[in-house]
Amino acid sequence: MTTIPTTEPSQVRAGDTVKWTRALSDYPPATWTLSYALRGLPGEIDITASDNGDGTHLVSVAPATTAVWEPGVYNWSAKVTDGSDVYTVDLGSIIVLEDLSSVSGAYDGRTHARKTLDALEAVIQGRASRSDLNYTIAGRSLQHMSHKEIRDEWSFWRQQVVMEEKAERIANGEGHSGRIKARFV
Repeated sequence: MTTIPTTEPSQVRAGDTVKWTRALSDYPPATWTLSYALRGLPGEIDITASDNGDGTHLVSVAPATTAVWEPGVYNWSAKVTDGSDVYTVDLGSIIVLEDLSSVSGAYDGRTHARKTLDALEAVIQGRASRSDLNYTIAGRSLQHMSHKEIRDEWSFWRQQVVMEEKAERIANGEGHSGRIKARFV
């Protein structure tokens, strides 16, 4: 029998059953409803927990539901409501992994963010000796992104890849390389 985790997972695989429980003593499931909002570049996912019968909230998502989840990094917020009051009780991030059983033929396991970053880096390398933004061939005009636009896109997608890599290290129990800053007064 599978043990149901008591905290939110750091990663899940699309097409799998997803379950966890959450104990919130100040917000018992008999009077409070726990819900999760997952948001990211791949899309939006909303999940509502149920009463597990033991004083904990149960999150249970069927494989048919997770099968349509788009792979990628999502930030999530957990909120409780009693019908009138609403409180955010936690925040975090989660990686949705691709359902490998739905893939046929050749498979590129890179995330969308990694593929986009790699493509931008290829453009940067290819444009190292080019400075043209517009040119015309046989009466047809083509326009390219400026160096600044490419740099801005590269910065954005690099940040996405760093977030994915950090979440993966945490999921693998390796911790993270982020700095912890303290200020003494």
